[in-house]
Amino acid sequence: MLSTKLRETSGSAVVEFIVFVLVGQMLVFSGGMQLSQWIDDKLKIELLAHQMARAIALGKGDLLLPELQQDYNFTQVEISEFACGESLVCIVASSEKISSRGLSIRDAL
Repeated sequence: MLSTKLRETSGSAVVEFIVFVLVGQMLVFSGGMQLSQWIDDKLKIELLAHQMARAIALGKGDLLLPELQQDYNFTQVEISEFACGESLVCIVASSEKISSRGLSIRDAL
């Protein structure tokens, strides 16, 4: 006796919908969280770079760096100054996977 109807499938559509919707939402949510964290870190390193360039232009870079690291929750930030003109201060702020450039006009003393 072979039965053409192997099992009841009336409730499986609801279960499949719930499972696929939940898995899909979890994937979208986790991707969105990672993207927002990356954007947040990028914005913070850009702000830090611009503020550090201004502080270096004013001669206060050494005093401000620990405060900015604490404010922006960065444990390791590397600041590199590079030549870009006599009246300009150009830096690169790097932290782990993100880096940004800062530029400021050096004040005439």
